[in-house]
Amino acid sequence: MLLLVVWVLLSTKDDVSHGNEEERRRFERAWWKAYDSLSYSDNSTYTLMPSSMRHRVDALLNMNASRSAASPESLTADTYFPSVSGIYTGSWLAEDVNQKEHVALDNFVLTSHEHPADKSHGRLTMTLGSEELEDKTLKLLHGSITLHSDDYSAVLSLQGLYWSSHGAAVLYAVREPNARAAADLLRAVPGETSFAQAKAFLGEAMKERLSLLERYEYVEHGCEYQFYMQFNPIQGSGSFSGSDHSTGSVGGLLEASRIFKTDLYSSELQAQLIMYSPDCGVAISTPRGQHASGISSEHYRRKTIHYALAALVVLLAQIVLLVFQAIYTSTPAIMAKLSYQMLSMQVIIDSLTFVLHMVGSLSFGNIYIVFSVVAFLTYMVLMAFGSRYLTVVWRLQRPEMADPTTDESRRELWRIYICYYIILIPGAYIFCTYLEGGGQFVKWMTCTMLFATYSYWIPQIWRNARRGTSGGLRKEYIIGVTSLRLFFPIYLFGYSGNIALNPPTFFIWVLCAYSFAQAGVLLLQDALGPRFFIPAHLRPEGYDYHHPLPLAAADSDESTVIDIDGLLPSTEQPESLDQSSDAGATDQDSTEHDTAVGDSSTPDCAICMTSVDSAVPSANQQDRATYMVTPCRHVYHTECLSRWMDIKLECPICRASLPPV
Repeated sequence: MLLLVVWVLLSTKDDVSHGNEEERRRFERAWWKAYDSLSYSDNSTYTLMPSSMRHRVDALLNMNASRSAASPESLTADTYFPSVSGIYTGSWLAEDVNQKEHVALDNFVLTSHEHPADKSHGRLTMTLGSEELEDKTLKLLHGSITLHSDDYSAVLSLQGLYWSSHGAAVLYAVREPNARAAADLLRAVPGETSFAQAKAFLGEAMKERLSLLERYEYVEHGCEYQFYMQFNPIQGSGSFSGSDHSTGSVGGLLEASRIFKTDLYSSELQAQLIMYSPDCGVAISTPRGQHASGISSEHYRRKTIHYALAALVVLLAQIVLLVFQAIYTSTPAIMAKLSYQMLSMQVIIDSLTFVLHMVGSLSFGNIYIVFSVVAFLTYMVLMAFGSRYLTVVWRLQRPEMADPTTDESRRELWRIYICYYIILIPGAYIFCTYLEGGGQFVKWMTCTMLFATYSYWIPQIWRNARRGTSGGLRKEYIIGVTSLRLFFPIYLFGYSGNIALNPPTFFIWVLCAYSFAQAGVLLLQDALGPRFFIPAHLRPEGYDYHHPLPLAAADSDESTVIDIDGLLPSTEQPESLDQSSDAGATDQDSTEHDTAVGDSSTPDCAICMTSVDSAVPSANQQDRATYMVTPCRHVYHTECLSRWMDIKLECPICRASLPPV
C-alpha cells in the first residue's frame, strides 16, 4: 500500500512537471512569434515619447536615426570605452512629464505607482556589467540602479545595449527581470537602423536567456523606465583617431594606451542619463551640467585589493598593540586600573567592522574573497584577542560590584550582552543604509553612532579620575589604537576614492579631533595626575597609605589600632579583620597582634618579617614614606607592600581588598 501511494505521488508530480514544461514551451513559442513580428514603424515606443522628451534624448545621444545610418568614420573622431562595466555614482533630478503629451504603452494594472515627486532630487548608485557576442560593436548590459532621496528609495534591475562606436547605451529598468522587458528594451531603441541591429543582437542573446526569465504576469511590476545613457569619450582620444581607434576597437585602444602612457582601466567613466517612464509620466535625469561618474570593474577590483592590503596591515598592528598591552597588564594590580566599559566599546567597533565587511563580501560577489579575508581578520581581533581580554578584566573587577554574588554577576553579564546587541544591530543597519545613499536623518544617525562608539576612552578617563589611578594603558597603545581605529571611518567618510564611492564629509575630521582629544587627556593623566582637570576643591579624597601614626600606648594593657577616619586610637577592631578565612585564623592572631598599629611593641612587616620603624609619629612626609598603613590597619614597609600590590590587591594578612596606590 505504501509503495502504491509513493508511485501515485511520483506520477502526479511527473504529470504536473510535464504540464509546466508544456506551458513554458507554449509561452516561449508565443514570445518568439511576437518578437519576430516587432518592427520599428509599428512597435517603437521611442516614436511614441512626448516630443519634449524625444528632443532631449536626441540631444543627448550620438546615435539618432540620421546619424546611425552614417559610416563610423563620419560619426566622430572621439574614441569611447570598449567596455562600460563598472560602478557609477551621481545625482538625479525628477520631473513630471506633461500629461497631455503622455502616451501609455500597454493596458495593465501596475502593482505600484510609486515614483519620485516633481522636482525631487537625490543620489544614485549604478552597477553595470557587460557581455560580448559575435557583433563586436554591440555589448549586452545588465546591472541595477539604486535611487535614494529623503522621501523616496527604489532599486531597479537593468538590461540594455551599448554601442561602443557611439558611446551610447539604451537600457530598460524594471523592478524584477522578466521576459517581456527584453522586448520592451528593443522597442525603446531610437533609429530604424539601430533597431534592426539591436533586434538581431538581442535575438541571439535571448536564445540562451529566455528560459531563465520569468513571465511578466508572475513578477511584481511598477513604474518601468526607458533608459538612455551617453558616455563621455576617453580624454585625449581625439588626438589619436584612426581607422582602429575611432571605431573603439580594443586593439586600437590598447595601442593608444601604450603610446600615450595612459591606463585605460584607471580612466574615469562619465555619463549623462535620462530615464523616462511612459506608464507613470515621470522623467529622471542627471542635473544639467552634471554627470554620473564611475570606475571600471578592473580598476575597482584593483582598488579593493589595495584597500584589503591596507586593512590587513591596520588589523595586524591592532593585534600587536593588544598583545603588548595584555603583557603589560599581566598583574592584577595594573589590570584593575583598566575600564572594562572601554574595552567593551572597542569590541563593539570591531563587531561593526566585521559585519560591514561581511555584508560587502555578500553584496559584491566578484570581490568576495577580498572582503572575506578582511572580515576574518577582524573576527580574529574581535574574538581571539579583544573579547578574551575583556572577559579577563571583567572577572578581575567583579568584586567591585555592590553585590558581587553569582546572580548579580550573571545579571551584569547579561546587561553587557544586551547593550552590545542593541548597539550592534541598529548600528550595522544605519551604516549600510548610509553607504547606500540614505537621507538626512540617516546621515544624522550615522554621525551620532560614530561619535558614541568612538567615545571609548571616556570610561577609562572617568575610572582614572574616580579611583585616583593612572598608568593602566601603555602610551604606545593609547596613540596606536586611536590612530588605527580611525583608519576605517577616515577611508569611508574622508577619502573621495573609497570603494563604497561615498562622498567625503566634514564631520569625519571633527571625529578625529574628538578621538585625539580623548587620547591627549589620558596621556596628561599619566603625566600630571589622574585628577589634574578637576578643581582642587571638587576632587574626591583618595586613600593615603602614609598616615602619620599616633604615639604607642606603652602603659596600656590593651592593643590598639589606628582610627583611619580621625587618626585616633580606637579599641574597636576593624571589620576587615573579620573577613579573613577561618583556616589559619589561630596562626594569624599573633601576627595581627604584632603588626597592628598602636601596639606597645614595634610592629613587624608580615612580608619581610622585619620591624617597621613607626614607633615615633612624624609629620615629615619623607619619614612617613618608609611605611604604608592599609585600610584594615596593618603596617608594612613601602617597598614590600608596593611589590606585593603589583601582584595582588589584597592585604597579605587578612585578605581584605586594597585600593590601588
